[in-house]
Amino acid sequence: MRENFLFKISSVLFSEYADKLSELVIVLPSRRSSIFLSQEFSQFISRPIWLPKFFSIEDFIFSVNNLNRVSSLELFFEFYSVYKQHVDNPHTLERSYKWAGTLLEDFNEIDKSYANYSDLFDYLSDVKRIENWYLDINSSKNKIDDYLSFFKKFNVIYKSLKKNLLDKNIAYSGLAQRILVDQLDQIKLWLKKQKKQKIIFIGLDALTISQEKIIDYLISYNLCDIFWDTDEYFVNNRQQESGKFIRKYIKKWPQKFIHTDNAFLNKKKEIEIIGVTKNVNQAKLLGSLLKKKKYNKKDIKKVGVILANEDLLLPVLESIPNQIQNINITMGYKLSHHPIVAIFYDLLSLYSSKKINTTGAGSTQYLNQYLFQFFNNPYFQLLLLKNGGELNQELIHKLKFSNSGYTGLDEIEEIMSSNNNIKLNSILFGEINTGLEVIISFLNVTEMLLDFIGDDNEYQMIEKECLLEIEQSLLVFKLFLEKSNEKINISLFKVLFQNIIRSLKLHFSGEPLNGIQIMGLLESRTIDFDEVFILSSNESYLPPPSKTNSFIPFDVKLKFNIRTALDLDAIYANHFFNLIKRPIQTHIIYNQDTSYSGERSRFINQLVYEFKPIAQEGINIREHLSVDKFFVDKASSPSIFDIKDNYILNKLLSICRSGLSPSTINMYNYCKTQFYFEKIIGVSAPKDEDGILEGSKIGSVIHRVLERLYYPYLNIYLDNQIMKNIKNLIVQEIKSALDYYHIKNIKTGKNVIAIAAITRIVENFISHESEQVSHGNKIMIKFLEHETPTFMLKTNLFNEIKIDGEINLKGHIDRIDIFNDCYRIIDYKTGFVKNSDLQIEQMEEISSSPKVLQLLLYAWLFWKESKKKHISILAGVINLRAKSFEFNKCCVNKTFEISNDTLIEFENQLEKIFFEMFNPEQGFQHLDRQDKCRFCD
Repeated sequence: MRENFLFKISSVLFSEYADKLSELVIVLPSRRSSIFLSQEFSQFISRPIWLPKFFSIEDFIFSVNNLNRVSSLELFFEFYSVYKQHVDNPHTLERSYKWAGTLLEDFNEIDKSYANYSDLFDYLSDVKRIENWYLDINSSKNKIDDYLSFFKKFNVIYKSLKKNLLDKNIAYSGLAQRILVDQLDQIKLWLKKQKKQKIIFIGLDALTISQEKIIDYLISYNLCDIFWDTDEYFVNNRQQESGKFIRKYIKKWPQKFIHTDNAFLNKKKEIEIIGVTKNVNQAKLLGSLLKKKKYNKKDIKKVGVILANEDLLLPVLESIPNQIQNINITMGYKLSHHPIVAIFYDLLSLYSSKKINTTGAGSTQYLNQYLFQFFNNPYFQLLLLKNGGELNQELIHKLKFSNSGYTGLDEIEEIMSSNNNIKLNSILFGEINTGLEVIISFLNVTEMLLDFIGDDNEYQMIEKECLLEIEQSLLVFKLFLEKSNEKINISLFKVLFQNIIRSLKLHFSGEPLNGIQIMGLLESRTIDFDEVFILSSNESYLPPPSKTNSFIPFDVKLKFNIRTALDLDAIYANHFFNLIKRPIQTHIIYNQDTSYSGERSRFINQLVYEFKPIAQEGINIREHLSVDKFFVDKASSPSIFDIKDNYILNKLLSICRSGLSPSTINMYNYCKTQFYFEKIIGVSAPKDEDGILEGSKIGSVIHRVLERLYYPYLNIYLDNQIMKNIKNLIVQEIKSALDYYHIKNIKTGKNVIAIAAITRIVENFISHESEQVSHGNKIMIKFLEHETPTFMLKTNLFNEIKIDGEINLKGHIDRIDIFNDCYRIIDYKTGFVKNSDLQIEQMEEISSSPKVLQLLLYAWLFWKESKKKHISILAGVINLRAKSFEFNKCCVNKTFEISNDTLIEFENQLEKIFFEMFNPEQGFQHLDRQDKCRFCD
């Protein structure tokens, strides 16, 4: 075992402080570091002694201040209360949630930098005023005034928020640091209370300005010593960004540089750089490498797995070979990944579908689709079973085959026979019409599940931890709603709850001194390994994206000495090179498919092009690709695209249960490999959020405008006066749609041209419709942007392939109208569509005709919703960029009208597609096309 940093520090502390160790406070970067330091201490102890008191840097600051950490959710609610008091036209709770996190992080960084917030906010307000001085004089003065007023309010919002938090004895990290700097003498009092004489800082780097001021104070009174984890190469070479902060501290506190190292270029080491295609194969490669090793219990303790992308945690755990019995995880696991959250999502879907039967006794009814989904949730079934209840399977079967209808409370009571638990009954039978009432219902669910889930194994313990995290957030939310009298409906609560769940993490903790160590990069600070595996060593993970959202421009941050993206790059460079400088063996694994993971990390390129040429004897840096490990000849071994195992088949069932849309079916037909990545393993293209009106955004705006213009006139025949009213509202609705999609800078750049094009398209289309009405055509719009109910495709498919499941279909239809007594299903298109794309000779061609499949599926769904009435249906496309605005009809076997027979034939063809989809012998191979798929090139 190689001598490590914490061992050296332990040796120095035992040498210098001997019997005075109990008088020390030791501050490290993280709590995990203190556990490893305690282990190193044990090697120097031969008799019982009192150890120093250990703190992470964060815990130390909060302890001295006697403050408690505020959770992110509680902080948001505190902020929103203050924001509403001081802003004239405050945003709604939902809209504020989208940007409040950015402003609160700015507050955090301002405090960490101990910047003069009053000067900064005044300066920022001036900057924004100057930026907007050239705005078009015809722009809405009120909107501009509101925008500028918002920045002027930052100062009063910040001060009020700070006061409210401190009144409750809570703070966020930056505020706790600022408060301590404001009362530095508090540290002496704290040390006296703790009966300690000195503070030892170990392995810190990239201190905030506030933390520097704290250390300045301690040095001035000789109350601290500092041990830096440094390396001569990075400190002495000014071009190395990883030494940026340490060089600053050497200059500032030269007397405190007790420890330096020269391990990076002088100690023997093997560094292996491996490129792997696809993220999941990084985990598989890790498992393969670990399996080849023959670790004993002592060696395995010094093996670390570092996940730059924490989403790889579950694939990594699945890939750890069986011979490695002990695994210690030091990182966060996203709660949204745990199946227990599904019971809350299922309930939200159920509550959102609720309606009151006004024709009867006013009984509450739920949509069968969501009721069936909820009854099949395993956690609900656990609650029912533990309460002595059971589901009436005959009635459940009826629900399954009538998922477009509604079921009342009397029938639900029959389904949940023999149950008499008040809390369980309240979930479905209680009055639940507001967000607060949903929270109370959810708290009943968490309480019951916590009572019924056992403690028999680790998985159950994780389930309970998830529930406790959710319960805590719900209680905070409930307290806010009760105190603020804020009224939110179920729809708004659903949005907020989903955002809250996405932000929650479950923090694993185990026995850190046994087994292989799995952690994130930040958790690895000061901890040395003999062998380390670093996964996801790609740009966007290592380092993370340098572009972060902020209300404070880059130049303003520089002026007020606030950290920028350049500082963050230096911080991650230091973490990375500290991690690899001492291990005997390092394996750096990256995703060589740059479509979604970014290029390989710049730190890898530094190793290859900068360090490799100057490496000393005994330092071997080599790189290779792992193609031979996972992409072998298909004749000898199948690839991951050739096999449908139980996981994939169950995932397909889950997708089908939630409802297949035309786009999902077309994706499968067009490129099965793309379907595999996007739908099975969840790798999808990043959304473009740059605020520029291009491509699909233009189409979305036009769709929104047409929906808003026609919506007041549903189910009545259009006439000349209605068309005139619609035409007068075009400009207003375009502005509203731009605001809805958060399109900014509408007076500059490409957006000006795009908005002009949108205006022209909408005006021309409305003029065309007006002419149609003037010429005597009878037009009645029945539905706009119609989200159809989900319908089940009745099929013998699952009997043939022996899978227990169902296929549900759904769609989103732009417009359904009656044109001269004929139903038309209309799909608006803003792109180019050829007539040949809407025609097929035989139904067998449907798999290669995506637009025809889309329109026929819409027609099928409308036919099902109309209870299979014999009605005349046409389905087609209106090309909004064409001057004629002609309704281009879908044509099957030279026939435009879509008959019942056509739809039954379409059903049969869909069944063939799904048989192939669920066939375990049929893989996800990419079709040979000249137009390359972005997943396969």
